[in-house]
Amino acid sequence: MKPGQGAPILDPSVEAEGPAPDLCSGRAQNVVTRARIMAWLAEGVREVTWALCSLPRERWAAEPPVHLGSWPALRHLRHLALRETHQVLPQVRQALGESPSTAAAYSSLELEQADAAWDATLTLESAEAIVRGLGETRYELLQRLEAAPDDAWQQPATDLAGLMLSVHQHEMEHLAAIWKIALSWDRVDVDEAPRPSVPLHPADRLEESH
Repeated sequence: MKPGQGAPILDPSVEAEGPAPDLCSGRAQNVVTRARIMAWLAEGVREVTWALCSLPRERWAAEPPVHLGSWPALRHLRHLALRETHQVLPQVRQALGESPSTAAAYSSLELEQADAAWDATLTLESAEAIVRGLGETRYELLQRLEAAPDDAWQQPATDLAGLMLSVHQHEMEHLAAIWKIALSWDRVDVDEAPRPSVPLHPADRLEESH
């Protein structure tokens, strides 16, 4: 279907601004990075909610088939919420000169222990509380980072961009795990699939004849 004459095809934010000499040219990289981090935080938990809701609810806390990992989908989401609430947010507060909240901050060992305290009998209400808590943490991160002065982003000692990029990368790892569960739960693992009784490739027949 052809658009009408003069109809916009792309929003101004994604239209080309002219030929670029190379792939990564354009605005200063630190400006782009900061803008993308803000856009990601502003999205809240839409991406993780989409992935989780692609599974039937009765599978959210159920252990997946062995070839899909040992963590249920909801445990991946709970891990993200724990880390961002009890490690990332206190680190951002400290980087911005605030007093770190010892009650909220977890050490790596404490985070590991909290992860290990996974309860497979979590209810739907518990799942909604986890999602809501992660959303609230990201909203607070967004507010604090929006108000942060430019020099806080540029100081190597704080490295806000590096911290938040690592958080984003960490989320993508767990998102990939949730999507793998959602898309492959009902598929047979290649190693478990039955092999054809009749060789289908000439080389297989050649091996049988020796």
